[in-house]
Amino acid sequence: MSFRTCERRVLEHERASNGERPVTRREVEALVKTGLYHSSTGSPTSASHWRRALTDGSCLHLVVEPGRCRLHHDAFDPHGNLLSLMLHMTHEARSEAVALTALAWSVVSLLAQRGGQPQLSPPPPQAKHAIGVPIEHQ
Repeated sequence: MSFRTCERRVLEHERASNGERPVTRREVEALVKTGLYHSSTGSPTSASHWRRALTDGSCLHLVVEPGRCRLHHDAFDPHGNLLSLMLHMTHEARSEAVALTALAWSVVSLLAQRGGQPQLSPPPPQAKHAIGVPIEHQ
């Protein structure tokens, strides 16, 4: 597997770091042009996100914002498989994990409320009176 210089600098990071480095717009264009980076999602939502899957299950994450571009190493590739996505969410995307958990809880709560409410029954039948016939008084 071959890497560009900016990718090697990121991958040489210390264990406690994700190796984040600023990259130039020219480097962004060159990285995306390789076809190894695929469009992705992430935080901040206003940025463009690109990920390159690595053979060990991790990925390089390219974040392109209006004012800056940066590249870092994610220990888990969220596009790899479901387990990798869950590990990514708990390890590197905690705020997104909390938001998704809150959304899921809201949906479950809403569904539970709908299931627990009594069904509306039709109104009781009304006595039928012929038009023009006087009602007797008691």
